Amino acid sequence: MKIYTKGGDSGTTSLYDGGRALKSAPNFRVIGEMDELSARIGMLCASNPTLMTRSILERCLSDILREVQRVLQDLNSYVAVTKSTGKRLPSVSEATVSNLEEVIDSMEADLPKLTKFILPGVTVTDSHAHMCRTQTRKVERQLVDLINREDIEWDCDYRDMMGSYLNRLSDFFFVLSRWICYEEGEIDCFYNLK
Repeated sequence: MKIYTKGGDSGTTSLYDGGRALKSAPNFRVIGEMDELSARIGMLCASNPTLMTRSILERCLSDILREVQRVLQDLNSYVAVTKSTGKRLPSVSEATVSNLEEVIDSMEADLPKLTKFILPGVTVTDSHAHMCRTQTRKVERQLVDLINREDIEWDCDYRDMMGSYLNRLSDFFFVLSRWICYEEGEIDCFYNLK
């Protein structure tokens, strides 16, 4: 099977529900930003293979990050459906959000209390985590615009769950960046008002 179909040469592409839309359509902007986030997570995984084997709640960090990438792919399925077709969508639930919260809580338990703003970039690895955090916020902003459009019908459960997951995901990457510094024996770079 060839990778190219030539179907998108005219500026349109396929949705998960079988329809076609312009590549510049709002849902494809969100899908593209999620794709970039997943690629950034891949960079984070590749940036420090030794650190990625460290355990959080008896799971390797790399396994947790790969699970996040899978959830993002699942969320893309919701964004790529514009009408009810009876197509089975991946199962993403509130438990997905709760699982992320457990990981956040576990990492935070290791860290000193935060009393100041921090500046990204103590190590290459924590910098990648911050890049994931800022990209998550970008996805979240674009998703909020998309789900509040009146010309697209959404299942409220999916909409609420997507917003909750992305909001928690940016918290995860913030705490992860601090946890990475802690695990590497580094100290956060604090912002000091002059």
